[in-house]
Formats: sequence, C-alpha cells, structure tokens
Amino acid sequence: MVVLDITIVNIALPSAQNELHISDADRQWVVTAYTLAFGGLLLLGGRIADYTGRKRTFVIGLLGFAAASAIGGAATSTGMLLGARAAQGAFGALLTPSALSLLTTTFSDPRERGKAFAVYGAVAAGGSAVGLVLGGVLTEYLDWRWCLYVNVPIAAVAAVGALLAVTETRVPGKARYDVPGVITATGGLVALVYGFTKAQTDGWRADITVELIAGGAALLVVFLIIENFVANPLLPVRIIRHRSRGGADLSVMLGVLGMFGVFFFLNFYLQGILHYSTVKTGLAFLPMTGGVLAASAVASSLIHRIPPRFLIGPGLLIAAGGMSVLTRLGVHTSYASHVLPGLILVGFGLGLVFVPAINTATFGVDPRDAGVASASINTAQQVGGSLGTALLNTIAANATVSYLDAHGHNPAAAVAGTVHGYNVGNAWGAGILAVAGVLALILINAPKLGARSVEEVATDAPAAPDVSGDAGDVLRALVSAGSATEDGSDNMGTPDSFTSTARPGVGADRVMTPGSVSGGGARTVRGHIRQASGTPVSGAVITLLDVTGGQAGRSVTGTDGRYELVAPSGGHYVLVARANAHQPHASTIEVNGGPMDLDVVLVGSSGITGVVRNGAGQPVLAATVTLADAQGDVVANCETASDGAYDLGDLVAADYTLVVSAHAFRPAAMLVTVPAAGQAVQDVDLVGGARLVGVARAGSGHAPLPDARVSLMDNAGHVVAVARTDHDGSYRFSDLRNGRYTVIATGYPPVSEVVDIGSVDELEHDIELGFPDEDRVPAPSAGYPASSDQLVRPAELG
Repeated sequence: MVVLDITIVNIALPSAQNELHISDADRQWVVTAYTLAFGGLLLLGGRIADYTGRKRTFVIGLLGFAAASAIGGAATSTGMLLGARAAQGAFGALLTPSALSLLTTTFSDPRERGKAFAVYGAVAAGGSAVGLVLGGVLTEYLDWRWCLYVNVPIAAVAAVGALLAVTETRVPGKARYDVPGVITATGGLVALVYGFTKAQTDGWRADITVELIAGGAALLVVFLIIENFVANPLLPVRIIRHRSRGGADLSVMLGVLGMFGVFFFLNFYLQGILHYSTVKTGLAFLPMTGGVLAASAVASSLIHRIPPRFLIGPGLLIAAGGMSVLTRLGVHTSYASHVLPGLILVGFGLGLVFVPAINTATFGVDPRDAGVASASINTAQQVGGSLGTALLNTIAANATVSYLDAHGHNPAAAVAGTVHGYNVGNAWGAGILAVAGVLALILINAPKLGARSVEEVATDAPAAPDVSGDAGDVLRALVSAGSATEDGSDNMGTPDSFTSTARPGVGADRVMTPGSVSGGGARTVRGHIRQASGTPVSGAVITLLDVTGGQAGRSVTGTDGRYELVAPSGGHYVLVARANAHQPHASTIEVNGGPMDLDVVLVGSSGITGVVRNGAGQPVLAATVTLADAQGDVVANCETASDGAYDLGDLVAADYTLVVSAHAFRPAAMLVTVPAAGQAVQDVDLVGGARLVGVARAGSGHAPLPDARVSLMDNAGHVVAVARTDHDGSYRFSDLRNGRYTVIATGYPPVSEVVDIGSVDELEHDIELGFPDEDRVPAPSAGYPASSDQLVRPAELG
C-alpha cells in the first residue's frame, strides 16, 4: 500500500494538477510532502514501534494512513491535498518500520530471512506495478481521487489480518524519545528540499536558496552531533557506524535519489510529449517492474553465495546505464527504441540492490534496535526520494529555461526544451547512480549472509573466532563476538556465565527425551524462555551452534516466550539464549532425529543506580559516569540527567570501579559491588575544585619558558596532575581539592616549592627556573634543593 501510493499518485499527478490548478514549481510537493514526512519521521516511528509494540503501531499506522487517504481524495485545494499527503507520510512512518521489524524479529534463520525479504521486495515491486496500472485505470475511467480512496479498503483488510494473525513484540523498558533529534532531522530535510525548490524559481545563487540549503545542512550536522550524546538517540550511531550497514543505507539513499527521475520525468514525458493515456502510461512502466521482480529473484538466490556488495554495486551501475539510455529522449522518439531498454536496465539494476541492501541493513541487529534499524533503511529510501524529486526537478526546470533562452520561446521550442530538461535530469540521475555503485563496492564489506554468525555480522568482527578448542571455548568466542553493549564494550561477564551445568532454580534447564514429546518435526528444538518468576521473556535471541562453532539455527521469542528452530542434522549442539537485561545462558543438547523440548530460565542482570551531587547537595548535570571491571576494561558509561541521576544496567554480578567526573569538580573513584540480582545504589558527592595558575620564567624578570614540565604532588607524595607550559610560559591545574601541594618544575634544573590552596577559587604561583652559577652552588631554599646538583639528606629537610 505504501509503495502503491507513491506510484499511483505519480500517474494521477497531471490530472490532479489540472483540476486543482497546481503550478509546475509546486507540483513536486504532491510527491515530496509525502516522502518528506515519511523520511523525516521514520526513525521516530521505528523507536515508537520498538517501545509501544510493533503490532499495535502497525495497526495504528494502517488506520491513520487510510484516514489521511480519504481526506486527500476529497481535497478541494492544493493546501488540503498537500496536508493529506503529509499526514499519509507521517502514518506511513509508523507503518513501514513496524512491518519490516516484524519480519526482522520473526524470520531469524539466514535462509528464511532471504526468502522473507525476497517476498517483501516482490510485494513492494508488485505494489508499484499495481499502482502504475491501477492509477491509470482509476484516473482514466473514474477520477484521480480514487487513487487515494483505494487505500481505505486495503488498510481495512490489512488491519483485520494483523489483529488476527500477528504476534505482538516490543522492547522492554521505559519509552524515551529523542525530541531534539526529531526536530533537527525533520527541519534539516525540509529546509534542504525547500531550498532546492527555491533554486528553481529564484536561482541557485539567490540569498534565500543559499540560506535554506546551508541551514538545512547545518541542522543535519547538529542532528548527528545530538545523536552522539543523547541517552536515547533517534538514530543510534552504532547502527550507521557499522561499515556495511551504513554503506547499505547510503547505497539505497543515492540509488533512489538517482532513479526518481524515471517515475517523475517519464510520467510527464509519456503523457505530455507522447500523449499516452493514463492507462497506457501505467502499462508502459510494467517492464521496469518485471526487471525488478526478475532481479529480486536472482538476488535472493545469490545472497547466500556471494557478498552483498557484489550485488549492490553492479546493480547500481546497471541502473546508471539504464538512466544513461534515458538521456537520449526526443520529441518524436519511439517507446520501444528509447524508453523500453532504459526501463528494463533500471528495473533489473535496482532489483539487484534492494533485497541485499535491506537484508544487510537489518541483519544481526539487537532485537531492541530492530525497529530503528528497519527505519534507517526506509529513511534512506524516503530521504533519497524527497531530495531526488526536489533536486532533479529543479535541475530539469533550469535546463529547460536555459534551452528556451537560447532557442526562443515558441511552442516547438517549449516542447523541445521540456524534453531537454528531462534528459539533463536523467543524466544527473545516471551520474548519482554510478557514484553510488562505486561507493557500495568500497564501503560494504560484509561477507555473504550466513557465512558468519549473526553476532559476527552485527559487530563486523575482523576475523572468525578461534574454534580450535573444546565446545566451551567455541561458545565463549562466538557469544562474546556478539555481546557488545550499547557503547561497544563487552558485557558478557566471566566464562562462568556460559556454563552448561544447570543450577537448581537459576538457569536450570528441563530437558525431555524425544520419546516424551508428541508432535513436532524431525530435529525440532523448541521450548520457552522464562524468568525465574515464570514470566515469559519476549525478544530473546536463541542461537544453535554446531560442534565447529558455526551457526546452525536462530530464533527470536514472541510475547509468550516460545521459540522453535530446526537442527540441520542429528548430533551435539550448544544452544545459547540471550535477552536484553538478562544474563546469557548456554546448554549442551543432543538431537537424535526427533523433536526436543528445552525450557530455559534466564537470570535478570543487575545494575547500578544513584545520584551525583555537589558539596551543597545540588544535582550535577551531565557528569560522566564510567564503570570498569577488575581488568580495567570499561563495561558501561553514561551521563547524569537533569536531576543528577544515572542508571547503568545489564551488568553481571561482580566488583567494579565507578568513576565520576564533571567540569569544575574533582573526579571521584570508588569500588562498588553489583549483586546477583537487583540494583546497587551508589550516590556520589563531587567536591568543587580550585585552580592553580602561574608562569614559569628563566630567573627573576626573565622571559617566560615554554614547554617546561610542571608536576603537582599532594601531601601524601602522590602525583595528582602534570602539565607543560605553553608558549607564554603559563601553566594551569584545575579541579583541585583544598590543601597543601608541592609544585615541581623541570626543564632546567628542577625546582620544588610548597603551595597552600585554601578557600580561594584560583591561586597564582609563578616559578623561576635557571641554571646555577658555575662558581658556586646555591644554598638550599626553604628546606628544598634548588638544583639537581645538590643532594640533601632527609634530616636536613624542613
């Protein structure tokens, strides 16, 4: 339905433009209002789907989309139509990521996923085909408004089917949304698209055009900065920082940006220049859809045999070749010789792109990120469509104006200039597709899907784990490869976390012999994942590993905590159960050709929480809280909220070092013990720090000394800080407690002096360094040696 609504409105656009008197400059907003709202809100929609529930969000998106479609069909003005299209995009932003994340969490086996996404791609391509033909039929024999009304019955049937057949899944925990990220991302995209549109009417060098484009780019930069620091980012950087996922998203965005001229320009070319009816125009696009379907089938059969970049990169280059063919259109060229070859090439090329790109962008993500990962690839697609429509339409319009200025403004020149504009737009599209193909070959380095475990693909491990040891060693290597926490650190605990020995009441397994179970297919392993209280654990990832350490199967539990997977053959396997906020568990099982039930109890992981305050008892905002294990490795970190609170979860019971630091405060470090269950509470009081500043000089009244080393030692003899003087000889120490310190300066013969920092915020202390007189050695000053040439016994010191 979502894809249908893009293509069906493209076919109906000329009729809607005539009836509602939409200008040529504004007609692209009928498409862009939809794709812009869609792309700008998709990431938020993905997060809403994760926390609210994918099924619930899916149904809400369907019903809202249907209501907006009905309003758009009844539009009596340009504003009403554009508002309805924007509402369609907003509800589509709820609908699409929830649908795709349902696929991601339901189909976990690599080969099943390949088939599922092939069907998904085929349905999307089928939707575009139906939209092209149905749009022509409805516009020709009824009215263009029915191109919007048609969504109502589709949404109604889909909503009923979802309520009856789809299982609800959601991420546990309190929902928190990144409102600043939504504002900056959507505002940046709107400004960019509007800037491209103003370039068509005011020119690229106009102040308003430059300001809009620069402002939009600046907002998008701010958005990326925000995502690095907020606690619950709209787009977690860990998703796009992954080289292959980021490359897949970029390939899809540039691919859609470059090919959007096919639908937009060819639609007006066929109807306006070749005078095709709307039905004939829709049928003319079918070869492109056939190319997409054929290539999707090829891609789904090859996705487990060759790396995805060797499908995505060549596919984009083939599509670039098709767009190049479409740069030779003329006023009287035939469909068979000029349009048909280009459509087939573009369709086949893009068919090779979307199945492996979507699979790569969503493969191996943590269940908590399934919605936002799905949204990221859809966002890339819709952003590409929005920018492509605005940018290429502006380029084509400017090319037409330049042609008319050179050849006159008679009717024949107007038609020729319009076609010339289409060709220029298609040429730019071909260049963008070619660049996208090269970038895909360079950036995407994921292996063929299924060649490595899901966890390895998710973390982009540089090499496969060592599988030369016993099954326990294999298990530890594989699970630790996929156990990165949100900040990228390993959070799986000690090897004891992976023992396959059942402990009474904690992680105990109930294993039934095949003969004790009725029903189930051969070699089926199934069961439930529960907490110790008996509550089912939804979204738990179940991985089946064979004796070589390879992944033999994978499943994700639903809301009832049930899982089921099939072993490829009989023999010994290791079953790993893993869920957010729980300790992982592993069990050794033997499959003998019949079904086996295995229920697993997961122990909830622990955490640390507390409040950071200053000496006056007031909360400290944005203090950095870091947790390190006994080996000194950082396992978690966060920043305090406005109330000074922090919360570090998903921790294994152990002793940790908690370090808290904030600007203008003395860092604090302490040992904390995390219990086996529950949370440890550790409040922290930070002491405000004083500053010690000064200048190092080469003797009294001499020039400052740059690059001199200045060390600060406390009363216990510990070095608390080290600095080097800058070009003007100045040095600075901050965040110091009150007390007595020794300042030691080197670079010339060393000098040490005692300073006493009282209640002042800043103390100035200059240092004089210099070589001693060659004829005599200076006497000690204040009980300390003035140079390294003089030794002083401890009894002589003051």
